[in-house]
Amino acid sequence: MNGAAWLSYSLQDFVMFGPEVFLRLFARINQDLWPWLLLWPLAGLVLPWFGRQAAELPRRLAMALAGLAWIGCGYLFLVRYYGPVNWPATGFGWAFVVQGLLLLLLKGRALPAPMTRPVAVSWWLAILLLPWLSVLEMPDVWALALFGLAPGVTVAATVLLFARQPSPLRWLLLVLPLAWTLFSAATYWALGTFWLLGFPVATLALLVVAFRVNPSPEQTPDSQSVRPGPGRQSP
Repeated sequence: MNGAAWLSYSLQDFVMFGPEVFLRLFARINQDLWPWLLLWPLAGLVLPWFGRQAAELPRRLAMALAGLAWIGCGYLFLVRYYGPVNWPATGFGWAFVVQGLLLLLLKGRALPAPMTRPVAVSWWLAILLLPWLSVLEMPDVWALALFGLAPGVTVAATVLLFARQPSPLRWLLLVLPLAWTLFSAATYWALGTFWLLGFPVATLALLVVAFRVNPSPEQTPDSQSVRPGPGRQSP
């Protein structure tokens, strides 16, 4: 196929399903997992409380919950539900599972400082407001895009944890969220589900918030504790 033939295709030509099929996935997974699916948003609500603690153990629990959320939406939604109608979603799903396992292995080391108040508030707003975007597209409360199951909400919230980690860990954790943001935005545009574009837009906006309000690694309590005081000379 020559270049001119490729140029004759539009983005919609590469999407082999309609918006109704995609939106129905949210309702199907929620109905199939009811009432156990409520554990995911509850975990999302308590995660910032753990993340704001000065002690290391609660921050380890925060990263463990984030890892489980990535595994949940990766395997359950992307592989089991979305993959059969859109084959790239299967690859993304397994990549989500790998990233979730990485977060479990990193534990507290991936959250070197307590979450700031603006980041915690942004997190709560994300997991409470973003789920309704899918309901705006499909007027059915079963279509809620829940944290831990829907990748759009899960990615948007967790970039708040990834954005200000020490390099190169920061960029390792952000590669997949940014790739998913581009892929999902193209898919929503092709489907004409414009309310769902709020997911990638929110992800990028929350990424900016995290970069602006989180302390840099050099300003974390751990790094400050090793600096000499005003009346103390470095050896």
